[in-house]
Parts: sequence; structure tokens; C-alpha cells
Amino acid sequence: MKQFHFLETFNKVVFFIWKRRIKMIIVITLGFDEKFALRAITRRGLKPEDEVLIVMPKPFDERAERAFQNFTNILEKAFQKPKITRINIEARKIDEALFTLLQEFLKRRRFKFVINLSGGLRALITEVLISALILKIDGEVEIELEDFSGLISFPLEILHSLNLDEVDKVLLSSIEGEESFSTISRKLNISKTTAWRRAKKLQKLGIIKQNHKISLTKLGSMLKPIYYAKIDNGNEKIT
Repeated sequence: MKQFHFLETFNKVVFFIWKRRIKMIIVITLGFDEKFALRAITRRGLKPEDEVLIVMPKPFDERAERAFQNFTNILEKAFQKPKITRINIEARKIDEALFTLLQEFLKRRRFKFVINLSGGLRALITEVLISALILKIDGEVEIELEDFSGLISFPLEILHSLNLDEVDKVLLSSIEGEESFSTISRKLNISKTTAWRRAKKLQKLGIIKQNHKISLTKLGSMLKPIYYAKIDNGNEKIT
């Protein structure tokens, strides 16, 4: 009866959020407890075209196998033919582990990734993160606290080499809320064309987002205090 109630709640939660995303690759490092994996799916939902990659170490452990079976059983009851792929890696041999992970990630690189590192061996977690960084995967890392009391998450781009010059830093520092190109141009004493060109560069790096106006992404908000630059009569002055 308890399992039925859980599945009913699980379905209600994911039903309202599954339509609001593009195709997603959800990577999960699985340990002895499937709860972290289930919560990762519940938070975002699962669309029919999404794929769940379960990364597990070799040799196999009974407790991990049981967690995998429980996880897949619940997903198969909650969703219609969910796409679940299991990746077994030799976590004790980093070269073999990276070779396998890089192959699997490379095949899916064009999609957005969510990488949940809440469970599994520390070596396995490290190898998954290294693989994502090598390929400069577009996505987000999330880690849930062991007592389920909280979740930390950050965009993978924050770990990439950004190569920002001084003008980029000043532009980043100048953005408050939503800004128009006219406002940025006036603040920095540069042409609208230059402001647009620089903004496009930061947009490609995932630092700003652009609609009719430009604003900071989550990554941009994190980087702004690090690269903070004062603007003095249109000249960059790093402080």
C-alpha cells in the first residue's frame, strides 16, 4: 500500500514538469541506496525522449544491484518505457573508467546533461566529473546532502576555462537585473555594435542570457563577484 501511495505521488509530481524541458541526459552515480536517484528524477520529471544513464562500478555489489533493481522497477511503473542505460566501469582503473565514460558521453554530447553525484564510490564520482570536464559538457552538477536536508548545484561551465579579458569583465560587472544594449553601451562608453558583439561572446560561454534584454545566468551571478570591475568614465579599472 505504501509503495502504491509513493508511485501515485511520484506520478503527480512529474506530470506537471515533464513538458517544460528540452531533451535531457540525466547521469546518476548509483550506490547502495536508490533514494537519491529517485529524488533526482522527481525534481525534474522524465520526458519520453530523455535518457537516464546509471553509472555503476565493477565488480558488482549485491547492495548496489538491489538498489539498481528497485530504481528501475519504480521508473518502469511510473513512466511508459523509460530509457535507462547502465554503464559499468572499472572505477579502480582511472584510464579504463575515463575511456568508457568519454565514449558514452561523447555520443550524447549535443544534449543538455544533469549529473547527479549524490551516490556511489568517490572514485566513480571523480571519474564522471573529469569526463564531463574533458568534453566540456553543457549541463549542471547536483549533489544532495546525505541527510536529504539540502541540495547544492552548479553549472559545469563554472569549471571551464573562460578566458575573459578586461572588457568582458567590465561588461559582466555592469549588468544589474535586465539591461538593454543601449544602457550597456552608455555605461561602458562603447558602441552598441561592440556591446552586442561582447554580449554574444558571454552568451556563448553561458554567462549571460539574451532575449530583448540581457541578464546574468546562474553562472554569471556566481562569476560577477570574482571578476568584479569598476567602471570609471568608460575605462576599465580592476579592483
